[in-house]
Amino acid sequence: MSNLKYLQALTRSDLSQWAVHFVRGAGLISPSRMGTAADTLDSIFCEGWIRPSMQEYVTRFCQEGAACFYDAPPSVWPEIAFTNPNKRPPIGIICHKAALWALGGRPVIYTDVLDGAAWPEHERFRLVYTNLSRNPQPVDWTHEREWRVRGGLVLTQPFPCIWWWPIVPNREWMTYLFNKYQSLVSIYVIEDNAVVPR
Repeated sequence: MSNLKYLQALTRSDLSQWAVHFVRGAGLISPSRMGTAADTLDSIFCEGWIRPSMQEYVTRFCQEGAACFYDAPPSVWPEIAFTNPNKRPPIGIICHKAALWALGGRPVIYTDVLDGAAWPEHERFRLVYTNLSRNPQPVDWTHEREWRVRGGLVLTQPFPCIWWWPIVPNREWMTYLFNKYQSLVSIYVIEDNAVVPR
């Protein structure tokens, strides 16, 4: 296959050069307040990294956890946020997949093997237990077309180009982030379907 044909295949509407990480609420952050998605996004900017998910389905194979991303084109990001079983809002970080790959990110491996020791240790962060034959309800996360980075993703790593942006649902959110974080040069705004510069 020639490189041109390969590049042509990558233009399909169901593919993207981007992976998206939608944040969730931060849990209990004081005795009287649950953290919001905005709190989580604030912590990403303050700390300079996306913390790993420590959910059991992630840590069962890799105790360090992993930062998790959807592999989907921007045109379906609103639909992902609307249909996500974990109720994540359309707020987070998008990363160029080439940069994600260079930083150790990989597509997950959907498997029905429960024994992580059956896989090489360096691949276990990628494992997602899947059982499409289970009755009465299958275990199926394949709709996420997930990518993971073992142990979290540091956003302050240098690259020859801008490789990540915040993603927000609308310009109200964009204005909030631009006002709060003077170092942000651009933000992906879902309602505009575009990266908007400062």
